[in-house]
Amino acid sequence: MTELEYARFCREFERAATSEIFKHDPKQSVVLCNDISEGPDFAALGKRGYHVATIFHVDVVEYFTRFYLRGLIRPETVARFRCFGVMPDVLKLVFEKQYQCVRYSARIVVPSAPMRDVILRCYPWCVSEKIVVLPWGNIATRDSAVVPSQLDISEDEIVIITLSRLSPEKGIERLLIALPHLDVTNKKVRVFICGGPAYMKGRAYEQKLRRLTAGITTACVEFTGHVTGAQKAALLQRADIFVSPSMHESYGLTIAEALAAECRVVSHHHYGAAGEVVDCADPKALARALGKMIAGGRTVKTGKAGRESPSAAEKMGTLLSAIAELPVAQS
Repeated sequence: MTELEYARFCREFERAATSEIFKHDPKQSVVLCNDISEGPDFAALGKRGYHVATIFHVDVVEYFTRFYLRGLIRPETVARFRCFGVMPDVLKLVFEKQYQCVRYSARIVVPSAPMRDVILRCYPWCVSEKIVVLPWGNIATRDSAVVPSQLDISEDEIVIITLSRLSPEKGIERLLIALPHLDVTNKKVRVFICGGPAYMKGRAYEQKLRRLTAGITTACVEFTGHVTGAQKAALLQRADIFVSPSMHESYGLTIAEALAAECRVVSHHHYGAAGEVVDCADPKALARALGKMIAGGRTVKTGKAGRESPSAAEKMGTLLSAIAELPVAQS
């Protein structure tokens, strides 16, 4: 799917979702939005008095400046430009839609404090109290029936995994480019690239990654495709090292999951950075960090980490509390 095809899909979804919402009494309804570009018409809902709570998975303005403008302009600078009428529709979905979302949402739920701070810098008129920071994920729950031995991995192998959709911003090629620089003397290394291709540019990116694996001799690299449930739990429990080379993360849910599974973590500088934080764009720096961990052998796991993490039910309770007494949306 190209950007233009995606934009057309978003508008079709917007019209259908808004039409459906209009069938319900705004005085008896709360609209919980799970996306911005793929969301309803926020301005139309706000003007009709609907209470809107929006979950921000991605700040689309910040994403656009990072990946399409190469970080040359800060998001708060671009957000000041509000001549939406002169923009092509694909840009309206980024700038106008997010502006309307922030203006007309009575609650905004974000996964990290840095993401909240970006919103407040871009829209300084936004009331900070309506933004709720709520990290995602049900990292406390484990499938006790799954044991790592069910995987076809020998005990002496050091297992490295990534876990994300296959999309350019995830930076998985950084790991693959670093692997030839590893010193793996007397060590067997297995790398699992977990995740399916994204619907935008994902197939081409997957092909690029597979081409990069052709000359790697320091590790055995495998693509698992999308993983979930028991397979995902088993991989995390068996993994020794988790790598997050992403160029940008709003929170880093998979890092939280990896830490809960007691993996050692190497990550790039982003909002979810944890463990050994290095410049993953530097293949030798990434290889050095991995090499030190590999030299230490297998990761010792006690099974205790993550047990005190809030459950999905507890996080849902926090979300429901945040939207229980919504103020009237702005007009």
